[in-house]
Amino acid sequence: MRQKARALRIHATKGENLLWYELRELKASGLKFRRQCPIGPYIVDFACLAVKLIVEIDGDLHEHDKGKRHDAVRDAYLRLLGYDVFRVDEPDVINSAWHVAQVIKEKAARMAGDPTRPLRGHPPLEGEGDAA
Repeated sequence: MRQKARALRIHATKGENLLWYELRELKASGLKFRRQCPIGPYIVDFACLAVKLIVEIDGDLHEHDKGKRHDAVRDAYLRLLGYDVFRVDEPDVINSAWHVAQVIKEKAARMAGDPTRPLRGHPPLEGEGDAA
């Protein structure tokens, strides 16, 4: 599974590369995303494990009946594990990856419980600043 995830990272689509660039920038606000992350029998495009948010970029394959059925089964499984699955069309990412990343950031903040506070991966350690 890890080898397949690595291969998917190497052969990422244009939309995945653009969004990954933007999602990495969210790390400063406490959101750490993994790309091509194995979860159970699936590999998801992006996952923020801290808030259990999965982001999937849907290309042409997802528009056909077979793709829609596969996505429905996959999403149901991931939701059973407690994940929220956020799907975005690849053309939207290509047209404005920054905007899509901002929508994801807002969604993750709501999922964390307080949309006004910055997200943090852990409380500050001694010498890192004041605990909020």
